[in-house]
Amino acid sequence: MGAMQAFRKLVAIYLGVVGVGTAGQFVLQNFYDSTDALSDGWRIISWLMAVALVLMLAIAGHESRAAGHDPSAPVTRSWLTAKASLYATAFFALLFFWNWFTWEWGRSGVEADLQYWRLIDAGVAVLAVSTALRAWRAGPAES
Repeated sequence: MGAMQAFRKLVAIYLGVVGVGTAGQFVLQNFYDSTDALSDGWRIISWLMAVALVLMLAIAGHESRAAGHDPSAPVTRSWLTAKASLYATAFFALLFFWNWFTWEWGRSGVEADLQYWRLIDAGVAVLAVSTALRAWRAGPAES
C-alpha cells in the first residue's frame, strides 16, 4: 500500500468517525440532562466537522476533476456523482462555516439559527459517511 493510499484510508476513517459521531450526537442530543454538556459536545464536534468539510471539499474537487467531461459526450454516472457530491459538499460547507462563525465569534446579539444546525448536522453526517466510503473504496489508479 502506497503512502497516498494509506493517507486516503486514514482520511476515510476520520470522515467516517466524524459522520457517525455527528449523527449519533444529533439523534441523542435530546437525552442530555445538561444543556452545558450538549453545548460542549457540539463545540467539539463542530471543530471536527470543520476539518472534515475541508477534507470533503478536497476529495470532491479531486473526484470532480478526475471525472472530466466532454461536452459532446453523454453524461456518465461517475461525472454526475462527482458533481453532485462537490456541489452538495460546497453547499453544506458554506452553510456550516457561516453558522459556525456566527455561533462562535459572532457579534453580540447575533445568534446562529438552530434550524440551520439541524440541516447542517444531518446533511454533513450523511455526506461525511458517503465520502468516507468513496475514499475507502478508491483504487490506486484514482490517487
